[in-house]
Amino acid sequence: MSEHSYVRNELSGDVRGPVVQSGAIHGDVVFNSPAEPRDRESAEMDRRWTDRRRRILDAEEAQRAELQRRANQYVRACHRRRRVNRIFLPIEGMTVVLGLMHVVPVMYTVLGLLFGAISVTGWVQCSLIIRKWDAGRTIKVPLSGWRW
Repeated sequence: MSEHSYVRNELSGDVRGPVVQSGAIHGDVVFNSPAEPRDRESAEMDRRWTDRRRRILDAEEAQRAELQRRANQYVRACHRRRRVNRIFLPIEGMTVVLGLMHVVPVMYTVLGLLFGAISVTGWVQCSLIIRKWDAGRTIKVPLSGWRW
């Protein structure tokens, strides 16, 4: 039974130059000298550039969060609309049936058919949006809230 050798590689303390930790090196190793000290103006320019990039990234992250929030609201609105359409569909169907039996005027039958078609269309549209959302696919959220 062979005994495995124990290898330990440790680096501690304050290091201010190039450091390499490796088990084996084959070939040439070249360390570039550290960059020359920079003047205050270029250091300030780099700091400002880093701050600007950070602000841009923060703004993009905030925009993504806002789009996600609006998409969640849109899907909740679709759930509500689907429930409402599911409630009104039997009422509209009953109106059509009563109109065909000449219990209510023909105008109610026509209105029942019209609103029934609108309810079925809305229910199908909301169901497709919810199905896409649940599957993790991209949905198109209308820009205006009144179109939800």
